Amino acid sequence: MIIDAHTHTFPEKIAAKVIAQLQDKAKSRAYTEATDAALQVSMKEAGIDCSVLLPVMTSPAQVEKLNSLAIEKNTSFHETGIFSLGGMHPDYESYREELARIKAAGITGIKLHPAYQNVDLDDIRFLRIIERAAELELAVVIHAGWDIGIMHHNFSSVDHICTVLKEIAPPKFVLAHLGSWKDWDAVETTLAGENVYMDTAFVLGNYEPPDGITVPPEDTKMLSDAQFLRIVKKHGEDKILFATDSPWGHQKRTLEHLRTLGIDGENILGANAQAVYNIP
Repeated sequence: MIIDAHTHTFPEKIAAKVIAQLQDKAKSRAYTEATDAALQVSMKEAGIDCSVLLPVMTSPAQVEKLNSLAIEKNTSFHETGIFSLGGMHPDYESYREELARIKAAGITGIKLHPAYQNVDLDDIRFLRIIERAAELELAVVIHAGWDIGIMHHNFSSVDHICTVLKEIAPPKFVLAHLGSWKDWDAVETTLAGENVYMDTAFVLGNYEPPDGITVPPEDTKMLSDAQFLRIVKKHGEDKILFATDSPWGHQKRTLEHLRTLGIDGENILGANAQAVYNIP
């Protein structure tokens, strides 16, 4: 089973508006309409069997609603191929009870996005959420490194990540964007080989700006193939998850790119994510 371990969708009634806003903010092209239906079409074209949704809660008021939606989506997983994690916001007060609720309902992990939530990853509010998730054996995936649309401050730097590892050492800790977006030198020297998982979302080649938006070519460059392979070799293929960040990454092209680099084994392309997220 090929699993894309990092994707995003939005409800149909707001998807177009949200994508337009995010494209303008990030100056990066979306490759689908970011609905569940569009994701399923993309998966079929790419030959992907399962996509993992990572909901992002930008306010405490969204937590229960979006987690309940994730629970509902998973009831049709075997028909859609879409498997959703839950999420948490650092300012949500009843985090202990809410994490227990979603665990009991079959959610197997949560997404945290320090940049969108405007809180550093090593803040006590995140540390206590991560600790509680570990108690419940929930996986924790974070947006790691710079955010393409929020470049004034790195809310989840390698230093922040190292603090989490020192203070808590969560057993299922997934660093999106191969450890730390746009800070891959530090990943290679400091994080590669540590007891964390990394996904491949939005890291390879160059990103494309939307039509009508000009970005200097040097700014669109991401991780080189050579450094990507060095990090994968040092970190170990048993701790790397195939991921695209769809709609921001093109599922078919990303999978083809990985295969040209010799990444075609069942561990990276599916088995690791299946184990980390307990995908049925």
